Amino acid sequence: MRRAILLPAVLAALSLGACGKKDDAAAPGAAGSAGAAVSAADPWPLVAPLLAGSGGRSYTGGCTRTPQLDTVEASIRLDADGKMTAPDLTLDMRKPQLITLTRETVNGVVKAGAMLSMEAEKGPVLTLSDQAGPEGGSAGLMRGEQLLSCPKGPGLDQLRGQPLYKSMARFIETPGVALKCFNPANPMEAKTAEYKLAGGIATVGSDSFDLSRATTEMVMIMPGENQVTYAFQVSDGPMFHVTYDTAGKLIGVQRRDAGASLQGCQADA
Repeated sequence: MRRAILLPAVLAALSLGACGKKDDAAAPGAAGSAGAAVSAADPWPLVAPLLAGSGGRSYTGGCTRTPQLDTVEASIRLDADGKMTAPDLTLDMRKPQLITLTRETVNGVVKAGAMLSMEAEKGPVLTLSDQAGPEGGSAGLMRGEQLLSCPKGPGLDQLRGQPLYKSMARFIETPGVALKCFNPANPMEAKTAEYKLAGGIATVGSDSFDLSRATTEMVMIMPGENQVTYAFQVSDGPMFHVTYDTAGKLIGVQRRDAGASLQGCQADA
């Protein structure tokens, strides 16, 4: 759960201010092509269709370089087999340190983005952002202090096309698990609750949340740290960060209500 505070920065980095489609129709094959053996320890088979489709995606146009602040003809390409190519760089992106997928709905408009970070300190870090239209995607590649931003490419239709609780269900659905929750004002005081996510309904104690109405969803996968975090918020309700290990075992839940202290719960083994 220690990475949960990254949510605002991740949302900003993925440029979720870009416009998306106004429908929530499921994208065929977005979650069903990975095979039964997929786990969050090796998530690429499940993630690849969402980010690269079946034939890969290329981002071109007048690409901007920073800090040079000039424009060059270049391209960034991500293939379904994980191969990423850019000027003077070819990488296998199947085993990054961090995979972040985001999906947000604002005034009925669905926006989506992704980030693949090979190394937290130096990168490379690949960001993909979804905008409206057939050429509605953009990509950015950061290496150290160098950033290449290419504004023209296909949208992330599969990622935008269905909620993350569906496309990532294999990693985040869980039966009822007992929790021990701590009072922020008195850490020695604890109460019990239960967390469950099934059929698109997240239940936390006596509260239930219909995830089809979620306005914010994020999945962060860190295979090397044996950790998966699913964050969600329904309308103006509380923000939850739910943490699992890569085998799908629940570790804990954080809840933050507007104007209230963070409440932490851990699985009561």
